[in-house]
Amino acid sequence: MLVPHSDLAPNGPKPMEEAANAVDTHSVDDLPSARFTWTIENFMRLNTEKLYSQIFLVGGYKWRVLVFPKGKKVEHFSMYLDVADSATLPYGWSRHAQFSLAVIDQRTNKFTVRKDTEHKFGAGVSDWGFTYILPLVELNDPVRGFLVNDTVVLEAVVTILNSHDSRMETGFEPKNKKGKKETGDNGSGNVEADIAGTTCKVRFLSYWVSSEALLLLEKIHSLHEGTYVKFSMKGQALPTVLLESFAALIASMSSTKVNELNEEALQLAANSTEDFEQVGLDLRWLKQRLEEAKVVKKHSESINTVESCTSALEVARATVDSCTSALEVARAKVRELEDGLARAKLEGEVMSRELPKSLGVNDSVLKDIV
Repeated sequence: MLVPHSDLAPNGPKPMEEAANAVDTHSVDDLPSARFTWTIENFMRLNTEKLYSQIFLVGGYKWRVLVFPKGKKVEHFSMYLDVADSATLPYGWSRHAQFSLAVIDQRTNKFTVRKDTEHKFGAGVSDWGFTYILPLVELNDPVRGFLVNDTVVLEAVVTILNSHDSRMETGFEPKNKKGKKETGDNGSGNVEADIAGTTCKVRFLSYWVSSEALLLLEKIHSLHEGTYVKFSMKGQALPTVLLESFAALIASMSSTKVNELNEEALQLAANSTEDFEQVGLDLRWLKQRLEEAKVVKKHSESINTVESCTSALEVARATVDSCTSALEVARAKVRELEDGLARAKLEGEVMSRELPKSLGVNDSVLKDIV
């Protein structure tokens, strides 16, 4: 399955154990291309949700590979190509790349899994790849050769098709650059989109954000007017990333049910809230809602515990009832045996009185005769 990875954070966990990373730079039909090999050692001992490779260059641009060793909430190894410096690029940047991602069979190369695609990277989606590149059960299968001596070898082949920066490194947008940008609101300046329709930016406050983010940001503004009062930053790239990242957090929390939250998710949301407060957002309302979610979650867990105990009690009662029935059957059998024993004793006493005096049980029938 080909999906974008929505994590907008520019800095992720660095590789704990990696070796023999290599980049083979070449060209394909005069297009810049490179093959990057990433060797991850001590793979089974990794204790992290996601892992970034070292940065490598293709066509002068910075890239890295992002993996989820235990799967991105699926039972599959997940692997993506990521624009390493997306958070610091000028507003309106884009990178169009054709690439393949592979998990290498280190023994025979027979089972190597390689998937190809192409994507136009931008501020909205700065990484792209495969959530379901390889089932974890196959990754751990020693016969297939993906995991050898607790080492995994990955490969990325990247070809740059074209790139575009709407602003130069100085941060200024060319005023008279023809054919690259057009306004989409009859000259009001509140909408920017490239002609291909692959990106769309609209004004929120004094910053450019994606149209998807705008809907959430404006809704928050209407419900909690003080949220953005103290938010003021110079430039465009960083505020855009921060606001879109904030919108992504709100979208994620809005689509997550309270009973689906765990302690880790709640803590991550709380940490993210504190980070956004550092740049001037007033998120007291969000912190209050998170605290309410914790209370509801705890109450739900208590109800689940009560229901679980009730179910266990019903099972225990059924077991007792079953044992009680078996005990009654056993008691009836004991009474029957006791009655049989009493009858046998009585018959024995009667017969013992009628036994002949001259012959015992152990005597021969013709005792004293022959």
